Amino acid sequence: MTTTTVQTYAVYLTAATSAHPAGYVVDNVEWDGASAWTPPAGTTLIADPDRKYPIGSTYGAPVTATTATTTAATVTPTTATATTAASTTAATSTTT
Repeated sequence: MTTTTVQTYAVYLTAATSAHPAGYVVDNVEWDGASAWTPPAGTTLIADPDRKYPIGSTYGAPVTATTATTTAATVTPTTATATTAASTTAATSTTT
């Protein structure tokens, strides 16, 4: 017999509705993480073993992870543009 570990998950809205904001927790489920189960359309889930997100609360993704991703995406195109500009200038000077 195989033993499975069951854990609590908070199921929350992925987009705001007319009644609730995005992140609103609509359910808590006990799931082993491996059995066939999919959260309902318009929702997703997060492991919540400490029950920090009861039904009716609002889950918000950590802000630092979002900020780091946005900053990295913003810096990369700027660096690429500066490199391209430098290459173009060098080619123009060599031709003249």
